[in-house]
Amino acid sequence: MGDFLNILLKILLAFVFGGLIGFERERRNRPAGLRTHILVSVGSASFTISSIYFYKLFGTANDPGRVAANIVVGIGFLGAGTIIKEGFSVKGLTTAATIWVSAAIGLSCGLGLYLLAFLVSLLTFLTLILLRNFEIETFGKKDRKKRILMVKVTDKPGQLGKIGTILGEYGINIENVKFEREETYLNIILYISVPKDLKIDELVGNLSEENWILEVNVE
Repeated sequence: MGDFLNILLKILLAFVFGGLIGFERERRNRPAGLRTHILVSVGSASFTISSIYFYKLFGTANDPGRVAANIVVGIGFLGAGTIIKEGFSVKGLTTAATIWVSAAIGLSCGLGLYLLAFLVSLLTFLTLILLRNFEIETFGKKDRKKRILMVKVTDKPGQLGKIGTILGEYGINIENVKFEREETYLNIILYISVPKDLKIDELVGNLSEENWILEVNVE
């Protein structure tokens, strides 16, 4: 009976702590939400508990540490599935990290390290809630959005610098640039970060007025 209650406590704590992190991800409509984090945490706890009992039953021939190591490896593939590359931006890194942490929490619960599991869960939850607002206020992430600016210009030196000067007047940051040559023309593809209140039509109109710019498109 004592073993049963001990296992039940471990699984329930893994469920609660994993659910705490999953709740925050679900609230933000992320690819891996409440159920995924709970399953990762509970599954990790279950594997850990099983490995400990294997060790008790069969002795040193079965190293319980090998199961924990494989949990870390296996969870990396699951986390990678939440990472999405869209153009020049990458999304899902935070969610992938929370899946990895949920596995660690479940493993801690399986080992009976309840204080460690609680502290990691609490710090992870606070990081997702509080530091997100700090990032927004400090780095202005919420006030900017990603766009792709495609400009067709005459193929002459210094064209990119001229475009950069115009974009700078609008507070636009250039994050990446690609070039495609086409006979006497040059297609410049700029991956930019723009203020959310920027009027794109005004920017396009300003660029189109330059006689060395032949065509402007924004995605």
